[in-house]
Amino acid sequence: MGMVKYTLTENSQLSEDSLARLAALKDRPVDFSDIPELTPQEIAEIKLQRDEDRKKQMFSLRLQNGTIKWWKRVIGEGYTSVMARLLDNATRHPEWIKDCL
Repeated sequence: MGMVKYTLTENSQLSEDSLARLAALKDRPVDFSDIPELTPQEIAEIKLQRDEDRKKQMFSLRLQNGTIKWWKRVIGEGYTSVMARLLDNATRHPEWIKDCL
């Protein structure tokens, strides 16, 4: 899992006091003393899981000729990679899928 970064804006639901306290923490060092170090075995397991998550599987899909021609014309070389990323992104946007049902 990657690092998550969240930027507070003036539109956030936090009070002025809360925003001021968070701003005061900005330059404060992070205390890692209560976080145990990972063992070499744990690191290996994390790497194995990461590699497993990154694996890709060959998949066949039947599309109309016009759809394939459109992708080739608009995207060009690498259009299948763009299609794969679009499908991956759809898993995080269920409303896209609802539109297709």
